[in-house]
Amino acid sequence: MISPEYYFIYWFLKYYLPPMIANASPVLVKGTHRIDFSHIFIDGKPLFGKNKTWEGFYIGVLMGFLASISISIILCEEEYVLIGLGSSVSALIGDLLGSFIKRRINIASGEPLPIIDQLDFALMSTLYYYLLGMEEFVSHPLYMLYSLTIILALHIITNNIAYYLGVKDKRW
Repeated sequence: MISPEYYFIYWFLKYYLPPMIANASPVLVKGTHRIDFSHIFIDGKPLFGKNKTWEGFYIGVLMGFLASISISIILCEEEYVLIGLGSSVSALIGDLLGSFIKRRINIASGEPLPIIDQLDFALMSTLYYYLLGMEEFVSHPLYMLYSLTIILALHIITNNIAYYLGVKDKRW
């Protein structure tokens, strides 16, 4: 049993670590096969942009899945593997949705859109858990708020680290 003072940490890692890992992993590969197949949307702009590739999506799903397996083993919750995998896929879909929104409002691929860039994946994962009706998740609305705040800060910190390591072209 988790002691009450550590329950939030347990909860945060269980529900948000796989989506965070999935969202961060695409920068590990330099993909060439764009998810949007270079198609143009009805507004004459790219659907997602040049940085959204199948290779990145696949590595994100794989890394999120591996995180889910690890958490499942640690917590002895076999069913969590699929739940964590779903949250990882939803995180990547959230990132694509953020990219779609950025293209619609004329923000170039790789350029920042504060808050959307940091939280699109986490909000989509939160929606995923909410739609699943997972009692342990939906019964903690303050945990969701705290988690999104932590994710916002972590995203800014890790993007800066990735920039200084040469993994990302932009700091933000």
